[in-house]
Amino acid sequence: MAERKTEWKDGQLVPLAVAASTKIEAGKMVGLNSAGYAVEAADTAGIKVLGVAEETVDNSSGSNGDLVVRIRKNKVFKFKNSATNAVDVADAGTLVFVEDDETVADAAGTNGVVAGRCIEVAADGVWIEIPAAPQVVAQAASVAADVAAIKTDFNALLTKLKAAGVMASA
Repeated sequence: MAERKTEWKDGQLVPLAVAASTKIEAGKMVGLNSAGYAVEAADTAGIKVLGVAEETVDNSSGSNGDLVVRIRKNKVFKFKNSATNAVDVADAGTLVFVEDDETVADAAGTNGVVAGRCIEVAADGVWIEIPAAPQVVAQAASVAADVAAIKTDFNALLTKLKAAGVMASA
């Protein structure tokens, strides 16, 4: 076997292609939409949070991928705490959810978009770790009374694993 020169990139500051008609502001949570393009985080189906924008990029008049935004990931970031579903000290170590691109909540919104793991709650915000590995929204324990109901519960779990990118879709 022959040696090879393997290319590499720093995994903490990563460029992502920005979605069409999208402006991403520096310091905001950034995720990929279901088409694989960078957008500001929101409680929108299909978004997977990856990190925080290092810069403002305005692709408002562009097409998918015309511009690139650099995001920082694998760090602990401080965001605003939700006024309606506030994260508290008891939530340390648990997953928190995207309320908007700069606010996290202790309860999943309509689409259950995971922001990261709560590390610390401060008076002026919530410190969250945005990890490299995707996080999966919790699946309730099954209380199924028959095989058909177990199948339904199991399929719900598979759907969450696929949505988080932990499992490939067939």
